[in-house]
Amino acid sequence: MGKKINPVFFRLGKTNPYHSLWYSNKNHYGKILKSDILIKEILKKNLFYISISYIDIIITNVLKLNIYLTDFEKFDEFYKFLDLLIIEISKILQKNVLINFIFENNINAKVLSISILKQINNKISIKRLMKKEVLKFINHFDGCKIQISGRIEGVDIARKEWYLVGSIPLHTIRNKIDFYFSECITQYGVLGIKTWVFKK
Repeated sequence: MGKKINPVFFRLGKTNPYHSLWYSNKNHYGKILKSDILIKEILKKNLFYISISYIDIIITNVLKLNIYLTDFEKFDEFYKFLDLLIIEISKILQKNVLINFIFENNINAKVLSISILKQINNKISIKRLMKKEVLKFINHFDGCKIQISGRIEGVDIARKEWYLVGSIPLHTIRNKIDFYFSECITQYGVLGIKTWVFKK
C-alpha cells in the first residue's frame, strides 16, 4: 500500500522554501513555536476573505511578517483594522511588528482550492466545476490535479472524483509541486478538496 506524504513537506529546504525563519535555543524554542502558530491562526482568522498565498514569519529584534496576496479587491476594507491587528500580534512576543504586503499575480494550489470551495454549494456538477476551474487557469501551470471526496451531490455512499491535466511528478524532488487541502461543509456532510499544482 502506498505511503502518502504531503508534497510540500517532502520538498522543504530543497525546492520549497521555509515560511518560518527564526532561531532559538532549547530553553525558548517551545515558547517561540507556540507564538509562531498563534500568529498564523490570528492572521488566517482575520484575513480569511482576502486571498493569501503564503505568510512568512521572520523573528529577529523585530517581528517581520510578509503576507503574499493574489488580489487587492477586498484589501481596502481590511486596511482600516490593520492597527488593531498589529497591536494584537505585538502582545504575543512583545516586539515591534513590521508587515509587508506582497502582490503575486500567480495561481497556486490554495487559490484554486478556495475558488472551488466558494462554488461547491451552487448545485453545479462537481466534475464540470473541476474541469471549468482547471481550464480557466491552464496557462499558469504545467500540471494540475483536483480531487474531491465525500458525499458528493448528496449521494448515500461516499466516493472520490478527480480531474487531471498535464503531469504531477510526485516522486521527483527537484520538481516544485504545490499542494493544498481544504474542507467544505455542505448540508450532507464534509467534502475534502485536495489540489496539486506543478510548475516547471
